[in-house]
Amino acid sequence: MEDSYNKTAIKGLDPKFKFEVIQAGGEGLSACYQCGTCTGGCPSVEDMDYTPRQIIRMVSFGMREKVLNATAPFICASCYLCQMRCPRDVKITDIMAAIKSISIKYSNSSGNTRGQAFYTSFNEIVYNLGRLFEPMLMLKATFRSKESFGYKIKYLTKSVPLGIEFIKHRKFSMKPQKVESIEEVQKIYENVRKMEAKE
Repeated sequence: MEDSYNKTAIKGLDPKFKFEVIQAGGEGLSACYQCGTCTGGCPSVEDMDYTPRQIIRMVSFGMREKVLNATAPFICASCYLCQMRCPRDVKITDIMAAIKSISIKYSNSSGNTRGQAFYTSFNEIVYNLGRLFEPMLMLKATFRSKESFGYKIKYLTKSVPLGIEFIKHRKFSMKPQKVESIEEVQKIYENVRKMEAKE
């Protein structure tokens, strides 16, 4: 009976995941005592699927699949408010960045979450143009995500009025433009990739 209970309790959990996050830059994770200060002051929490406090707890429990499919690390604004206020000096912003890095590196077989799709598309556009081109980002990120085709069309249709307002106020052009020193931007990306490959 007891043996059966233990098997049920650990099913689907990865006890090594916590150490994977720590190794990727999430030091101090174990010091968290779940007071919720990080969540209480987070300016992005309303848009997150899980709060920063929940993400830390899920990592500690080894809920790898849920954490790597979460959009919260990608919505994190990296404002460092949670990190500054944490009474245990847990590097929450760094933990979110570490999760994001693992999530991109090991995208699970079910496809890209919206966060992964946005992150990959953003970097692809900046690498190729040296700057962001918002209409292309919206299209690439939407079609790259694992959402249903119907959802993608509905989302893009809903975004059209906002796009028109941006064009009216000249917030972006309709034609992508490359920066003059594109090679310099690409060199930065290539150096980062080399550094990541060594990790």
